[in-house]
Amino acid sequence: MVYLPFTSKIPVTRIGITGLSQAGKSTLITAVINHLENIRRGALAKQTTLSGLTHGHWLRDATPAFDYDAGLHALTNSPPSWPNSTTDWSIARIELSIDRPWYSTKPRRRIIELLDYPGEWLLDLCLLEWDYPTFCAQVWSWCSQAPRAAIAADLIQTLAAIDPQAPVDAAYLLELQQRWAAFLADSRLPPYQLSRNLPGRFLLNGAHYHPEHQPFIPLFALNLSSGGGAPKFPAHSWGAVCTQNYLAYRDHEAKPFFSRHFQSLDAQVILIDLLGAMTAGSAALKDMRAALEGVLQPFTYGTDHWLGRLFRRKIRRVAVCATKMDHLLPDDQKRLQSLAESYLYDTVQRLAAESIELKVMAIAAVQAARIQTEANGEQSLIGRDKRTGQAVQFTPPALPQTMPHNLNLKIGDLPQLAPPPGLDRAHPFPGRRIDQLLAFLLAD
Repeated sequence: MVYLPFTSKIPVTRIGITGLSQAGKSTLITAVINHLENIRRGALAKQTTLSGLTHGHWLRDATPAFDYDAGLHALTNSPPSWPNSTTDWSIARIELSIDRPWYSTKPRRRIIELLDYPGEWLLDLCLLEWDYPTFCAQVWSWCSQAPRAAIAADLIQTLAAIDPQAPVDAAYLLELQQRWAAFLADSRLPPYQLSRNLPGRFLLNGAHYHPEHQPFIPLFALNLSSGGGAPKFPAHSWGAVCTQNYLAYRDHEAKPFFSRHFQSLDAQVILIDLLGAMTAGSAALKDMRAALEGVLQPFTYGTDHWLGRLFRRKIRRVAVCATKMDHLLPDDQKRLQSLAESYLYDTVQRLAAESIELKVMAIAAVQAARIQTEANGEQSLIGRDKRTGQAVQFTPPALPQTMPHNLNLKIGDLPQLAPPPGLDRAHPFPGRRIDQLLAFLLAD
């Protein structure tokens, strides 16, 4: 399905929202709509940047529409649960009423359009710059090192043994692609929490992509034996078929998505589970940072590059948000913000030089844990276990004061919490810094 930008006499602000694995994107979008529906209550009412906004109304006319009803049902149900992760792109549209003096010529209404899409698809950005041998070489550089080398040792050895010049076995190619997709799925989950899992649509196909129709895999022998230049493969060989299908994926799946959607965005939000990466350790932290640097790289391209023109045409604000800050005690919540800023310092500096405003934040879309203070002054957190629904009291791991430059950092595990009971659409959901995020995105 092709997205046609909403046309109206009412001005439209378009914001892309995506997240790397397990970051809580569906929950954030549901919470954002809920806060805009209750714009004169709670934290938004105290934001001076948003003081002119008087009413928010969720519109059901978007196609394909973000399933706000399903998100509300999950969060307000008894017992509540987190909204399901989205597996395709969708749109949420909210109309805002603005209080203007009678002499103001500025519009008195504005449409906020949230483009929701899987973070896995965003990671495909790097593929737009790679031919097939480069893809193989890059993936080999990751798979030849821990922890990927251990996660799928047999598969990696199998891919390295395939002769790219040999006739392809179509059934075996499809089997290996499925094994590669399973490897990507394993890599992004605990205890690994790896981010650079390509191609992204092998993990989340979307409604219109069928990977089995044009399967491909990385051929590591191609990288190991390549002497430079474009390799030549016999017709119907492993190298020829994988090259052809890779280019079809790059040029007819990944590239059109970015061309269609990113040319109309005014701002972009990227959610990350930085706490999850910290619990996994140094390899996960390095992999996530490299992934973020890759997806933000197009903002630094000049206007002579098509990706540079696409990303810099309108997008002037980018927010990278570390989620689940409510899983920490107050002092460590402040440290999470500081660690996130240090984590992406080089990227922030590069984008600032390009007049792109990048804001790094720590947030909680819906606060799942509350602070418990004992008589002796010691603090802990109380929430509900995601699996059992039972109350759980815990002391979260302490965060370091600074992020090690080499990212050699690992913290203790955190519990998996469920949403708090008693949420109601007619009231702003409890969250942390959603008002600051919206103030940043809607400042103009």
